Amino acid sequence: MSPWTEVRLVTWRELGKSFRSVKGLVLAGLTLTGGGVAAMLLAWINRETRTALSPELGARATQELVLSRMYGATTAASLADAPPGLLGMLSATLWLSPMLVALIAFDAISGELQHRTVRFWATRVRRTSYVLSKFLAAWLVVLTITLGLNVIVWVATSQIGAVAPAAVVRWGLRFFAVSVPITAAWCGVGTLVGSQFRTPRVALVAVFATFFGMWTLYVAGGYSGQAWLAYAYPNAYDQFFLSPLPSEWATGVAGTMAMAAGSIASAALLFARRDL
Repeated sequence: MSPWTEVRLVTWRELGKSFRSVKGLVLAGLTLTGGGVAAMLLAWINRETRTALSPELGARATQELVLSRMYGATTAASLADAPPGLLGMLSATLWLSPMLVALIAFDAISGELQHRTVRFWATRVRRTSYVLSKFLAAWLVVLTITLGLNVIVWVATSQIGAVAPAAVVRWGLRFFAVSVPITAAWCGVGTLVGSQFRTPRVALVAVFATFFGMWTLYVAGGYSGQAWLAYAYPNAYDQFFLSPLPSEWATGVAGTMAMAAGSIASAALLFARRDL
């Protein structure tokens, strides 16, 4: 088989296993339940924000002022008309993604190493294809869950938040697109770390510890003025994807894809040398 055929077959197998497993169903249920609660809350925030924030300036000007402190004047001006609830959902999605990645990807390889079922695949597909498939499956599962969560919020924002459906779809898709490459970076790192251990529980702890360390670097970079430290944290790239400037988007894509590709390449190289 060609490498692409191997990747396709193993990825589909992993997707089916994820959505049929108890873990996958529980995660989906919890996420969608949380999405219902979040939808009601964010829709209410959207409605109240537009009527209560700084009447002297107006809701739009107030939102632009707040966002300018976070992302700069250019990006803030382009986001001034965005529904506040959808902005809040973007933040929630970015915070939720690494937790979902950790819970979904930690045992993708370590579980099969522990039970030695990986030997079944090692004789049928290339090891590089195997690792890439695990990454793609985890990425697609996380995106599917977060998309379902976002759709619930979009519907609630349109119905309860008094926002035009066209505006909800336009802003909602734009904000969800921000999470796609960022989630890829998280999945790459999670796959790399999780694949180094034979015991899933140890892999889970290691993945969470790594993610926490990346967040610590982000905070340290902010306090120390060493901005480059923040770029080890995938969520820090949201500022580039929210910018209206194509050059900023290109920087965000380059940074997150380099992190994802570098992690998967390292995982594949280490896995290829591993005694199974």
